[in-house]
Amino acid sequence: VGFWIHREGCKAVTLSPGSIFFATEEGETNLPGRPALEEVRGGGLIATWQLPGREIKISFLPNKTGYTAMLTANPDTDIIRWGFAIAAAPDEYFTGLIDRTVDGGQGNSWRAGMTEAMDLRGQKVDMIVKPTTSVYAPFYLSSAGYGLFVNTTWMGVFNFCQTDPNLVWIGFEGPSLEFQFFIDNDPAKIVRAHAMRVGPPVLPPKWTFTPWRWRDDHKNLETYYDGTKVEAPYNSQLVEDVLMMEALGIPCGVYWVDRTWAKGHVGYADFDW
Repeated sequence: VGFWIHREGCKAVTLSPGSIFFATEEGETNLPGRPALEEVRGGGLIATWQLPGREIKISFLPNKTGYTAMLTANPDTDIIRWGFAIAAAPDEYFTGLIDRTVDGGQGNSWRAGMTEAMDLRGQKVDMIVKPTTSVYAPFYLSSAGYGLFVNTTWMGVFNFCQTDPNLVWIGFEGPSLEFQFFIDNDPAKIVRAHAMRVGPPVLPPKWTFTPWRWRDDHKNLETYYDGTKVEAPYNSQLVEDVLMMEALGIPCGVYWVDRTWAKGHVGYADFDW
């Protein structure tokens, strides 16, 4: 049994086996059939399964922006992971989770011949911070008019119709699992609701909105671009950048000094220019 969230409330619907499960060291347990107890509360639902030696409770309770869902067990000391599935339409698309086109190394996002855009459909994204120069957050948007935020710091995975074209499969480690459904046809309102849920960004100081200049690599050349010999005690490209912005009347609010401006291996040293 799985649950399909819609604007009029919750309805129990039949999904594929494994729609909701928990895992212990002995393996995965799918929730069987209908729950032993269903309690409708304020347009939401609390469902309870009585399994041998364990009680499983799933709640979908409405709030101002959608529903808060909880998957819990008693006892839960041996539970290591939870998973659930959400029905997906054939033309439904998904975006979020990462600030790259695809998960993995940054080269994957501009490899030759790739066709992926912002749509995560068909992809599997591991929700764990990896050395990929990317930002990860367990929040995504669906074209079906909902957003999902998994409220946990445990590792997890999002499978967007890769294994089953009709299902989004989500699994996270931990003894319990909480997630938030944001329901709205306007994606901007969903993003706003999510921001207010996790904490809105702090307004940066004014200097952060001024023009910035940055290089990935700073090279100390023997001459400036016009052929003038470099005699300054600092990195030549840094000096030339600042002087050229001044000469061209471009305000320079921030100069970001990146590698390899210093001595040492690839420019990493003790701030020795």
